[in-house]
Amino acid sequence: MKKVIILLCVLLGVVSCSDDNDENSTNNQRIITLNEVMTSDSYPVTKTEKFLYDQGRLMQHTVRQTVLESEINYEVNLIYSDKKVTVATEMTTLTYTLNAEGYASQCIYNESDIQQREYKFAYSADGYLTEVIENINGKLYSTITLTYNADNLESVTSHINDISNKILYKPGEQSSQYYIPCLSLLETYPFTLHTEALYAGLLGKAPHHFTDRTTPEGNDSEYTTYTYQVNKEGNLTQIHSQTTYPDRDSYNYYPNLRTVSVSYSLN
Repeated sequence: MKKVIILLCVLLGVVSCSDDNDENSTNNQRIITLNEVMTSDSYPVTKTEKFLYDQGRLMQHTVRQTVLESEINYEVNLIYSDKKVTVATEMTTLTYTLNAEGYASQCIYNESDIQQREYKFAYSADGYLTEVIENINGKLYSTITLTYNADNLESVTSHINDISNKILYKPGEQSSQYYIPCLSLLETYPFTLHTEALYAGLLGKAPHHFTDRTTPEGNDSEYTTYTYQVNKEGNLTQIHSQTTYPDRDSYNYYPNLRTVSVSYSLN
């Protein structure tokens, strides 16, 4: 059973990283930049994502994709108000209502008057996201449940249209301070629609360690491994993932083989 992988991706076997400057320099704007070349049997696509933080809050997410001479740009802006965060593009608006801990309790997703999606989020007593319920135009469409062990993500189970899929997460030993979501979670619906909320820390606490491996429950011969590079200051600089399938060779291009470079700067 192949995991659903779409073009968005880095969530909650989650990774985090540390800034190469003073950790308390929240008076400056911090930018996290992700670079990736998505290879295929046609032309490679270069993808650059930038996440702009101000005073510790994610303010903007931009995406640039280039192939040959063509370029596509995408921009998402976040607006903070009392107990609400609005995430807006030209086509969509997501309005998150925050609980007393500052995590999203619900979200209304509007897409150009085509449909309305409503999300409800539940958390453990320790502040970890445990459930997401999605309704589309008033009808239940999907649910996600997350379990944890020793402050690390252990499993993610999705239910969509009476079809269930459970992915097991194995944490590694590396950890650091600043939050970057795990590639696997970002590729899991409906988190694919909540990238900014994950990067903004609106969906609960980040697990303590990087995810080293994910695999579908009951299918140990299909799995994805994750390796991480850090520089001498201990900052994450690269994420590498590779998916292995049973009874056939893995393809040597995206999304089965990925390398994401990570860099940090102060604006």
